[in-house]
Amino acid sequence: MTQGFGALAQGAGALVLAWVGLAGLSSWRKQLKGTRSQALAEEALSLVYRVADGIRHMRQPWAWAGEMRKVERSEGESDEDFDQRKEYGVVEVRYQAHADAAAQLAAIRFRLQAVLGEGAKSSIDEVLELLAKVRSEAGNAARHKRVMLHQADLIRRFPSDATSDAYEDAKRRLTESERWIQEQLPGEDPAEEVLSRAVNRVERALRDAASLKP
Repeated sequence: MTQGFGALAQGAGALVLAWVGLAGLSSWRKQLKGTRSQALAEEALSLVYRVADGIRHMRQPWAWAGEMRKVERSEGESDEDFDQRKEYGVVEVRYQAHADAAAQLAAIRFRLQAVLGEGAKSSIDEVLELLAKVRSEAGNAARHKRVMLHQADLIRRFPSDATSDAYEDAKRRLTESERWIQEQLPGEDPAEEVLSRAVNRVERALRDAASLKP
């Protein structure tokens, strides 16, 4: 009887130890997953802040002579067109300083999607889409300026309602592009509004995982 009880007690003890071991393993796995999620969220937030700073740097409304000299001439581009495009080409020159952070952010968003869900990825997509728009509008601005100056020349030589309308249309398009590629006054800056909203959304999506919740 005593031996049977002892064997039973040993068996129960083994079951308890096994349960404790499994519980500990489960807890360790959860802790490990949480640690990985935290590290991933912190890395993503750091990259978002770097890219946001890059966008603001790209949109500074002045250009240094050294930056202008780094603008590359397109094949077959005339001296006149090149000179007109330089001020907008600076946007792409500045982008190169932040291209690595942008590439890392574009890659990490899919890891975030797998670990933290679609919301985390889509919030980062907004930042990257703004970056792409700023670069695109720099090219658009150069084209609109070229058209505007051409129409201005036509107005001087062949004044008409049609040339005046074409000039005004190109001027309007140029002004709209410049609003995205150059810093504007507070409350009148569409790019800064989009960027601030996107960064806030990223912070909300990643705050808990990065242990930043107040």
